[in-house]
Amino acid sequence: MKTKSAKATLSISVVSLVAASLSGAVQASGHFISGLQDQYPAYDLNDTYVFQSSNDGYTTIIASANPSLPGTNTSPAGVIFGNEGLYNLHIAQDGEFQSGITLVFSFEGKNVEVGEASAPNAPVGETGEQLGSGIVGGTLELPNGIRVWTGRGEDPFFGNGVGLAKFNAAKQAGNFAPEVFKEDGDLFIGATASFVVVDVPNTLLGDEVKVFTTTAVPHKDEWVQVDRHANVLFPYVFLSDTPAVQEDHGQHRPDLDIEERRQAIVNNVFWAVSASQAIKGNPVEYAGKVADMVMPDVLTYRPGTEASYAVDGLNGRALHDDAMNTVLHLMAGVEVDDNADDTKRYADQFPYIVPVN
Repeated sequence: MKTKSAKATLSISVVSLVAASLSGAVQASGHFISGLQDQYPAYDLNDTYVFQSSNDGYTTIIASANPSLPGTNTSPAGVIFGNEGLYNLHIAQDGEFQSGITLVFSFEGKNVEVGEASAPNAPVGETGEQLGSGIVGGTLELPNGIRVWTGRGEDPFFGNGVGLAKFNAAKQAGNFAPEVFKEDGDLFIGATASFVVVDVPNTLLGDEVKVFTTTAVPHKDEWVQVDRHANVLFPYVFLSDTPAVQEDHGQHRPDLDIEERRQAIVNNVFWAVSASQAIKGNPVEYAGKVADMVMPDVLTYRPGTEASYAVDGLNGRALHDDAMNTVLHLMAGVEVDDNADDTKRYADQFPYIVPVN
Protein backbone atom coordinates (compact mmCIF):
# COMPACT_ATOMS: atom_id res chain seq x y z
CA MET A 1 0.00 0.00 0.00
CA LYS A 2 2.38 2.64 -1.13
CA THR A 3 2.93 5.87 -2.94
CA LYS A 4 5.12 5.07 -5.95
CA SER A 5 5.34 1.57 -4.51
CA ALA A 6 6.79 -1.52 -6.12
CA LYS A 7 3.29 -2.93 -5.75
CA ALA A 8 1.73 -0.42 -8.12
CA THR A 9 0.99 -2.39 -11.29
CA LEU A 10 -2.63 -1.27 -11.32
CA SER A 11 -4.60 0.56 -13.95
CA ILE A 12 -4.60 4.36 -13.90
CA SER A 13 -8.20 4.43 -12.73
CA VAL A 14 -7.55 2.03 -9.86
CA VAL A 15 -4.41 3.89 -8.84
CA SER A 16 -6.46 7.08 -8.68
CA LEU A 17 -9.08 5.31 -6.57
CA VAL A 18 -6.42 3.94 -4.25
CA ALA A 19 -4.94 7.39 -3.84
CA ALA A 20 -8.31 8.78 -2.93
CA SER A 21 -9.26 5.96 -0.57
CA LEU A 22 -5.98 5.30 1.18
CA SER A 23 -4.35 8.72 1.24
CA GLY A 24 -1.98 7.99 -1.60
CA ALA A 25 -1.15 4.43 -0.62
CA VAL A 26 -1.02 1.50 -3.02
CA GLN A 27 -2.13 -1.82 -1.58
CA ALA A 28 0.20 -4.53 -0.41
CA SER A 29 -0.28 -7.18 2.22
CA GLY A 30 0.66 -5.07 5.18
CA HIS A 31 2.72 -1.93 4.89
CA PHE A 32 2.60 1.80 4.31
CA ILE A 33 5.13 3.85 2.37
CA SER A 34 6.48 6.68 4.43
CA GLY A 35 9.47 8.73 3.40
CA LEU A 36 11.82 6.20 5.01
CA GLN A 37 10.23 3.18 3.36
CA ASP A 38 10.40 4.91 0.02
CA GLN A 39 14.10 5.66 0.54
CA TYR A 40 14.92 2.16 1.83
CA PRO A 41 12.66 -0.29 -0.08
CA ALA A 42 14.68 -3.34 0.97
CA TYR A 43 13.50 -2.67 4.54
CA ASP A 44 9.83 -2.33 3.62
CA LEU A 45 8.07 -4.98 5.74
CA ASN A 46 5.38 -7.06 4.10
CA ASP A 47 3.97 -9.78 6.38
CA THR A 48 4.37 -11.71 9.64
CA TYR A 49 3.37 -15.29 10.49
CA VAL A 50 3.60 -17.25 13.77
CA PHE A 51 2.51 -20.88 14.00
CA GLN A 52 3.36 -24.38 15.19
CA SER A 53 6.38 -25.69 13.30
CA SER A 54 6.54 -28.85 11.23
CA ASN A 55 9.40 -29.73 13.61
CA ASP A 56 8.02 -31.03 16.92
CA GLY A 57 8.56 -28.73 19.87
CA TYR A 58 9.24 -25.62 17.78
CA THR A 59 7.39 -22.43 16.85
CA THR A 60 7.89 -20.87 13.43
CA ILE A 61 8.10 -17.12 12.89
CA ILE A 62 8.24 -15.73 9.34
CA ALA A 63 8.85 -12.13 8.37
CA SER A 64 8.80 -10.89 4.78
CA ALA A 65 10.11 -7.66 3.32
CA ASN A 66 11.19 -6.00 0.07
CA PRO A 67 8.04 -7.02 -1.86
CA SER A 68 8.05 -7.20 -5.64
CA LEU A 69 5.60 -5.85 -8.14
CA PRO A 70 2.59 -8.18 -8.22
CA GLY A 71 3.17 -10.85 -10.85
CA THR A 72 6.90 -10.25 -11.05
CA ASN A 73 10.09 -11.49 -9.43
CA THR A 74 11.65 -8.05 -9.35
CA SER A 75 13.01 -6.67 -6.09
CA PRO A 76 12.40 -2.92 -6.04
CA ALA A 77 15.64 -2.48 -4.12
CA GLY A 78 17.65 -4.55 -6.62
CA VAL A 79 18.89 -6.83 -3.81
CA ILE A 80 17.48 -9.70 -1.74
CA PHE A 81 18.26 -7.97 1.55
CA GLY A 82 19.67 -4.55 2.32
CA ASN A 83 23.28 -4.49 3.48
CA GLU A 84 23.39 -1.41 5.66
CA GLY A 85 20.54 -2.02 8.12
CA LEU A 86 18.82 -4.54 10.39
CA TYR A 87 15.82 -6.87 10.23
CA ASN A 88 14.40 -7.61 13.70
CA LEU A 89 12.07 -10.27 15.11
CA HIS A 90 10.78 -9.14 18.51
CA ILE A 91 9.54 -11.95 20.77
CA ALA A 92 7.99 -10.82 24.06
CA GLN A 93 6.86 -13.09 26.89
CA ASP A 94 4.77 -10.48 28.70
CA GLY A 95 2.36 -7.69 27.88
CA GLU A 96 4.72 -4.97 29.05
CA PHE A 97 7.44 -6.07 26.59
CA GLN A 98 10.00 -6.44 29.36
CA SER A 99 10.92 -10.14 29.08
CA GLY A 100 11.93 -11.94 25.91
CA ILE A 101 14.41 -11.43 23.08
CA THR A 102 14.95 -9.66 19.80
CA LEU A 103 16.58 -11.64 16.99
CA VAL A 104 18.59 -9.28 14.79
CA PHE A 105 19.53 -10.10 11.19
CA SER A 106 22.13 -8.21 9.19
CA PHE A 107 23.31 -8.98 5.66
CA GLU A 108 26.37 -8.45 3.53
CA GLY A 109 25.87 -9.78 0.02
CA LYS A 110 25.06 -13.50 0.36
CA ASN A 111 26.08 -13.63 4.01
CA VAL A 112 23.71 -13.33 6.98
CA GLU A 113 24.64 -12.70 10.60
CA VAL A 114 22.24 -13.33 13.48
CA GLY A 115 22.40 -11.53 16.81
CA GLU A 116 20.27 -11.65 19.95
CA ALA A 117 19.33 -8.68 22.10
CA SER A 118 18.17 -9.60 25.60
CA ALA A 119 14.99 -7.51 25.43
CA PRO A 120 11.91 -7.94 23.22
CA ASN A 121 11.54 -4.21 22.59
CA ALA A 122 15.22 -3.63 21.93
CA PRO A 123 16.23 -0.07 21.03
CA VAL A 124 16.44 0.87 17.37
CA GLY A 125 19.84 -0.13 15.99
CA GLU A 126 20.81 -2.56 18.75
CA THR A 127 22.53 -5.65 17.32
CA GLY A 128 22.93 -7.72 20.50
CA GLU A 129 25.28 -10.66 20.97
CA GLN A 130 26.28 -12.57 17.85
CA LEU A 131 24.74 -16.05 17.66
CA GLY A 132 26.03 -17.24 14.30
CA SER A 133 26.38 -16.57 10.60
CA GLY A 134 25.58 -18.36 7.36
CA ILE A 135 24.64 -18.06 3.71
CA VAL A 136 21.42 -16.61 2.30
CA GLY A 137 19.39 -19.49 0.86
CA GLY A 138 20.73 -22.03 3.35
CA THR A 139 19.62 -23.27 6.77
CA LEU A 140 21.61 -22.06 9.76
CA GLU A 141 21.63 -23.93 13.08
CA LEU A 142 22.32 -21.66 16.05
CA PRO A 143 23.79 -22.82 19.40
CA ASN A 144 20.54 -22.17 21.29
CA GLY A 145 18.63 -24.56 19.02
CA ILE A 146 17.10 -21.89 16.78
CA ARG A 147 17.01 -22.74 13.06
CA VAL A 148 17.17 -19.95 10.47
CA TRP A 149 16.47 -19.74 6.75
CA THR A 150 16.73 -16.53 4.73
CA GLY A 151 16.15 -15.95 1.04
CA ARG A 152 13.90 -14.82 -1.78
CA GLY A 153 10.65 -16.69 -2.39
CA GLU A 154 7.09 -16.68 -3.65
CA ASP A 155 4.74 -14.48 -1.61
CA PRO A 156 2.26 -16.78 0.20
CA PHE A 157 -0.13 -13.95 1.02
CA PHE A 158 -3.44 -13.98 -0.81
CA GLY A 159 -5.78 -11.01 -0.90
CA ASN A 160 -7.82 -8.75 -3.13
CA GLY A 161 -5.85 -5.53 -2.83
CA VAL A 162 -7.66 -3.72 -5.64
CA GLY A 163 -11.00 -4.57 -4.05
CA LEU A 164 -9.79 -3.30 -0.69
CA ALA A 165 -9.07 0.12 -2.16
CA LYS A 166 -12.57 0.29 -3.64
CA PHE A 167 -14.14 -1.01 -0.43
CA ASN A 168 -12.34 1.62 1.67
CA ALA A 169 -13.30 4.38 -0.75
CA ALA A 170 -16.96 3.39 -0.39
CA LYS A 171 -16.66 3.21 3.40
CA GLN A 172 -15.15 6.66 3.61
CA ALA A 173 -18.21 7.89 1.74
CA GLY A 174 -20.41 6.17 4.34
CA ASN A 175 -21.34 3.20 2.15
CA PHE A 176 -20.94 -0.53 2.77
CA ALA A 177 -19.96 -2.15 -0.54
CA PRO A 178 -18.74 -5.76 -0.15
CA GLU A 179 -19.83 -6.44 -3.73
CA VAL A 180 -16.77 -4.58 -5.05
CA PHE A 181 -14.64 -7.62 -4.20
CA LYS A 182 -16.43 -9.65 -6.87
CA GLU A 183 -14.72 -7.59 -9.57
CA ASP A 184 -11.13 -8.51 -8.71
CA GLY A 185 -9.13 -11.40 -7.24
CA ASP A 186 -5.78 -12.22 -5.71
CA LEU A 187 -3.36 -9.37 -6.39
CA PHE A 188 -0.33 -11.37 -5.24
CA ILE A 189 -0.19 -14.23 -7.74
CA GLY A 190 3.37 -14.27 -9.08
CA ALA A 191 4.68 -11.80 -6.49
CA THR A 192 7.85 -12.45 -4.50
CA ALA A 193 9.46 -11.14 -1.33
CA SER A 194 12.51 -11.59 0.87
CA PHE A 195 11.99 -13.84 3.90
CA VAL A 196 13.48 -14.47 7.31
CA VAL A 197 12.22 -17.78 8.70
CA VAL A 198 13.08 -19.02 12.19
CA ASP A 199 12.18 -22.12 14.16
CA VAL A 200 12.44 -21.38 17.88
CA PRO A 201 12.37 -24.17 20.52
CA ASN A 202 9.23 -23.83 22.60
CA THR A 203 11.41 -24.20 25.71
CA LEU A 204 12.74 -20.69 24.98
CA LEU A 205 9.29 -19.13 24.63
CA GLY A 206 7.12 -19.86 27.66
CA ASP A 207 3.33 -20.16 27.66
CA GLU A 208 2.58 -17.20 25.40
CA VAL A 209 4.51 -14.86 23.12
CA LYS A 210 3.76 -11.54 21.47
CA VAL A 211 5.60 -11.10 18.18
CA PHE A 212 6.23 -8.09 15.97
CA THR A 213 8.88 -7.19 13.41
CA THR A 214 10.81 -4.03 12.65
CA THR A 215 13.54 -2.83 10.33
CA ALA A 216 16.14 -0.13 10.93
CA VAL A 217 18.86 1.72 9.04
CA PRO A 218 21.48 4.36 9.82
CA HIS A 219 19.99 7.61 8.55
CA LYS A 220 21.49 11.09 8.94
CA ASP A 221 24.04 9.87 11.50
CA GLU A 222 21.56 7.95 13.67
CA TRP A 223 19.64 4.69 13.65
CA VAL A 224 15.99 5.05 12.66
CA GLN A 225 13.14 2.56 12.44
CA VAL A 226 12.00 2.16 8.85
CA ASP A 227 8.97 -0.07 9.29
CA ARG A 228 6.97 -2.24 11.68
CA HIS A 229 4.57 -5.15 11.15
CA ALA A 230 2.37 -7.65 13.01
CA ASN A 231 -1.38 -7.87 12.26
CA VAL A 232 -2.23 -8.23 8.59
CA LEU A 233 -3.21 -5.02 6.78
CA PHE A 234 -3.28 -3.20 10.09
CA PRO A 235 -2.82 0.37 8.79
CA TYR A 236 -5.09 -0.15 5.77
CA VAL A 237 -8.03 -1.66 7.59
CA PHE A 238 -7.94 -0.47 11.20
CA LEU A 239 -6.33 2.94 10.55
CA SER A 240 -7.69 3.60 7.08
CA ASP A 241 -9.73 6.64 8.15
CA THR A 242 -6.96 8.26 10.21
CA PRO A 243 -4.16 8.88 7.68
CA ALA A 244 -1.83 10.73 10.05
CA VAL A 245 -1.86 7.83 12.52
CA GLN A 246 -1.63 5.39 9.62
CA GLU A 247 1.53 6.99 8.28
CA ASP A 248 3.18 7.17 11.71
CA HIS A 249 2.51 3.53 12.55
CA GLY A 250 5.66 2.20 10.87
CA GLN A 251 7.87 4.17 13.24
CA HIS A 252 5.83 3.32 16.36
CA ARG A 253 6.33 0.57 18.98
CA PRO A 254 3.64 -1.64 20.60
CA ASP A 255 4.37 -0.68 24.21
CA LEU A 256 2.67 2.65 23.43
CA ASP A 257 -0.11 1.30 21.21
CA ILE A 258 -2.91 1.09 23.74
CA GLU A 259 -2.23 4.55 25.15
CA GLU A 260 -1.71 6.26 21.80
CA ARG A 261 -3.62 4.12 19.25
CA ARG A 262 -6.64 2.44 20.87
CA GLN A 263 -9.05 5.35 20.49
CA ALA A 264 -8.15 5.67 16.80
CA ILE A 265 -9.03 1.98 16.35
CA VAL A 266 -12.34 2.46 18.16
CA ASN A 267 -13.18 5.46 15.98
CA ASN A 268 -12.29 3.63 12.75
CA VAL A 269 -14.26 0.49 13.61
CA PHE A 270 -17.26 2.55 14.74
CA TRP A 271 -17.21 4.37 11.39
CA ALA A 272 -17.09 1.03 9.53
CA VAL A 273 -19.98 -0.58 11.41
CA SER A 274 -21.99 2.61 11.04
CA ALA A 275 -21.65 2.11 7.28
CA SER A 276 -22.41 -1.63 7.38
CA GLN A 277 -25.26 -1.33 9.92
CA ALA A 278 -24.25 -4.84 10.99
CA ILE A 279 -24.16 -4.28 14.76
CA LYS A 280 -27.66 -4.05 16.15
CA GLY A 281 -26.64 -3.58 19.77
CA ASN A 282 -24.04 -1.09 20.93
CA PRO A 283 -21.60 -0.29 18.07
CA VAL A 284 -19.25 1.61 20.38
CA GLU A 285 -18.98 -1.43 22.64
CA TYR A 286 -18.29 -3.62 19.61
CA ALA A 287 -15.60 -1.22 18.39
CA GLY A 288 -13.95 -1.39 21.81
CA LYS A 289 -13.90 -5.19 21.73
CA VAL A 290 -12.23 -5.19 18.31
CA ALA A 291 -9.69 -2.61 19.48
CA ASP A 292 -8.83 -4.84 22.42
CA MET A 293 -8.31 -7.79 20.05
CA VAL A 294 -5.80 -6.00 17.84
CA MET A 295 -4.20 -3.67 20.40
CA PRO A 296 -1.29 -3.68 20.85
CA ASP A 297 -0.42 -4.46 17.23
CA VAL A 298 1.36 -7.78 17.81
CA LEU A 299 0.69 -11.42 16.98
CA THR A 300 -0.09 -13.22 20.23
CA TYR A 301 0.51 -16.98 20.13
CA ARG A 302 0.45 -19.88 22.58
CA PRO A 303 3.36 -22.18 21.64
CA GLY A 304 2.38 -25.78 20.99
CA THR A 305 -1.16 -24.89 19.88
CA GLU A 306 -2.69 -24.67 16.43
CA ALA A 307 -2.41 -21.16 15.05
CA SER A 308 -5.64 -19.52 13.95
CA TYR A 309 -6.14 -15.97 12.72
CA ALA A 310 -9.92 -15.94 12.97
CA VAL A 311 -12.81 -13.70 14.04
CA ASP A 312 -13.49 -15.78 17.15
CA GLY A 313 -9.88 -15.48 18.32
CA LEU A 314 -6.43 -14.41 17.17
CA ASN A 315 -3.79 -17.02 18.04
CA GLY A 316 -0.75 -16.48 15.85
CA ARG A 317 -1.21 -16.63 12.10
CA ALA A 318 -0.76 -19.64 9.82
CA LEU A 319 0.15 -19.46 6.15
CA HIS A 320 -3.26 -20.81 5.14
CA ASP A 321 -5.32 -18.42 7.28
CA ASP A 322 -7.61 -16.16 5.25
CA ALA A 323 -6.36 -13.18 7.20
CA MET A 324 -7.78 -10.51 4.92
CA ASN A 325 -11.30 -11.91 5.30
CA THR A 326 -10.78 -11.98 9.07
CA VAL A 327 -9.82 -8.32 9.42
CA LEU A 328 -12.56 -7.21 7.03
CA HIS A 329 -15.10 -9.12 9.14
CA LEU A 330 -13.78 -7.61 12.37
CA MET A 331 -13.82 -4.13 10.90
CA ALA A 332 -17.28 -4.30 9.32
CA GLY A 333 -18.97 -6.44 11.97
CA VAL A 334 -20.20 -8.88 9.35
CA GLU A 335 -18.64 -11.50 7.08
CA VAL A 336 -16.93 -10.04 4.01
CA ASP A 337 -15.38 -12.24 1.30
CA ASP A 338 -12.51 -10.63 -0.61
CA ASN A 339 -12.78 -13.15 -3.50
CA ALA A 340 -9.18 -14.34 -3.05
CA ASP A 341 -8.54 -17.92 -1.91
CA ASP A 342 -5.43 -19.74 -0.75
CA THR A 343 -3.49 -21.08 -3.74
CA LYS A 344 -0.87 -22.56 -1.38
CA ARG A 345 2.25 -20.76 -2.56
CA TYR A 346 4.20 -22.40 0.26
CA ALA A 347 5.43 -25.82 1.43
CA ASP A 348 4.32 -27.93 4.40
CA GLN A 349 7.79 -28.30 5.92
CA PHE A 350 10.38 -25.85 7.25
CA PRO A 351 11.30 -23.37 5.83
CA TYR A 352 7.91 -23.33 4.02
CA ILE A 353 8.88 -20.65 1.51
CA VAL A 354 9.11 -21.68 -2.15
CA PRO A 355 12.49 -20.25 -3.26
CA VAL A 356 12.96 -18.24 -6.43
CA ASN A 357 16.18 -17.27 -8.17
